[in-house]
Amino acid sequence: MWIYRRLAKISWKDKKTNQEVCEHLGTRSELVNTIKTRKIKYFGHIKRHVSFLKDVLEGKIEGSRPRGRQRRRWIDDITEWTGKDIHQCTVEAQDRAKWKSVSSQPLEQGRHRE
Repeated sequence: MWIYRRLAKISWKDKKTNQEVCEHLGTRSELVNTIKTRKIKYFGHIKRHVSFLKDVLEGKIEGSRPRGRQRRRWIDDITEWTGKDIHQCTVEAQDRAKWKSVSSQPLEQGRHRE
């Protein structure tokens, strides 16, 4: 974001939010969408191959979990961003062309695929 501020000659002292700077320049921050897309593509890559990574992704750890709120799982992000349950994601990941179309358009947070 600092480069956008320098381009627009907006000082940090001006108390402008990053969103306001992006609106001023007419750009959007694509970093989050890039991360989502790459993570979804990597999920498909893991699911298509028989490897140790697949076992780790699907495996369960024996024993009891610690107290408190459950941690955010890697698979939770995939199901939220694709709008599908984990079984549907696994089946679609086997078809490379279909998974490419799914991974190219991750959902915005709070929006569901129809």
